[in-house]
Amino acid sequence: MLWIVALSADAGEVALPPDSVYQLNAALTTQAGGTAGLDQYRGYPVMISMFYGSCPAACPMLITGIQAYESHLDPAARGRLRVLMVSFDQARDTAQQLAGLARLHRADPARWMFASAGESDARRIAALLGISYRRQAGGEFDHSLLITLLDGRGRVLAKTSKIVGDDAFQASLQLATAGESQ
Repeated sequence: MLWIVALSADAGEVALPPDSVYQLNAALTTQAGGTAGLDQYRGYPVMISMFYGSCPAACPMLITGIQAYESHLDPAARGRLRVLMVSFDQARDTAQQLAGLARLHRADPARWMFASAGESDARRIAALLGISYRRQAGGEFDHSLLITLLDGRGRVLAKTSKIVGDDAFQASLQLATAGESQ
């Protein structure tokens, strides 16, 4: 145990709070073809949601909705915000597909990450975020739409199922990106 504490101190990391979603050890494949953890944007406020890239309507609206929420932030606040979109369809949402989606939606690669998770990790992430999904016989998915706002330590600050127009969520987003450390 002393060894772990020494490693954490050397790495400059602060222990995560028990209610942090970053406690979940999940492997993500990124749009760049690398791997990342759920805590990829630790230290920043993060809007996180789940989707699948071949979705014909709801997921593109979800991405556009997240962009609408961030568009209400001033440039400095927007610069502090990170967005993590996790696909639950890893078989089809390859790094190349995810990179194409990022380009299509003109997502800022310095602040946005499209990633996919294997079935087991996707299920655990979805459960943690309160998102439900199931594959239909034709390969499409039925799924809930939910945007979650995390603080820099991975604690849930706010959630919304409204793609646009949730004033309380927008206020939480404003506060989270105001520039104060988390």
